Amino acid sequence: MFWNLVRYEFKNVNKWFLALYAAVLSLSVIIGIQGSTLTSTYYQDKGVVMLVFLSLVFGGLVITLSISTLILIIQRFKGSVYDRRGYLTLTLPVSEHQILSAKLLGAFVWSLASTVVFLFSLYIIMSMIQPDVLISNVAEFILKNYQDDFWLALISYIVNTLASILCIYFSISIGQLFNEYRTALAVVAYIAIQIVLGFITLNLRIDFDYNWVLSFEISQRTLILSVVFYLGTYYIFKEQSKLTIMNEAPSK
Repeated sequence: MFWNLVRYEFKNVNKWFLALYAAVLSLSVIIGIQGSTLTSTYYQDKGVVMLVFLSLVFGGLVITLSISTLILIIQRFKGSVYDRRGYLTLTLPVSEHQILSAKLLGAFVWSLASTVVFLFSLYIIMSMIQPDVLISNVAEFILKNYQDDFWLALISYIVNTLASILCIYFSISIGQLFNEYRTALAVVAYIAIQIVLGFITLNLRIDFDYNWVLSFEISQRTLILSVVFYLGTYYIFKEQSKLTIMNEAPSK
């Protein structure tokens, strides 16, 4: 049943996102071709105008991709947990932990896919404009800075992404504690959390070596925040689910 919940997270949205991913990658190829043409022509005025236009469209698609991913994360959680469909979710033979885990896994996969598409589109553009320079620079940069810390950086990305998603879930859950203006109060809760975290981060910022800072971010701050956000979301969800079942049961 757990994997059925996970599959539901990709239902009815994969076509939209696949089309959006294809649009971003296709436009990156066009921009790369246009940019490579400019490097080999003397009359570049019209080409520059076209390149700027294509870049603006590309930027718009990237922003659309980011906003769509964020809206998807919010709607998939709020809609099937706290809205009217939440009662149907609660009738499934799964625990609250399984429901939250399925939501978190689906949101992480969509976030990862959007990030990969964005980075790959940038790679396409740069490699088509200056392929020799790009490959040599990227290889030198990776060997110099990330050869020994690749897995640590990967773990850092995963943990930070999960913490960001859980922060959204926790903020939405806080908004459900009120009878009115739940969405607005969820936004207020998210902003308040980010302000507090920013203040803490500012005061704990210490300029040590890269490995120490990255290890600190993973082990001391992000992991703790992830656990706090998850447990807070779980507690509120569990209490709200009891109220939902009590309210809906007589109408069956």
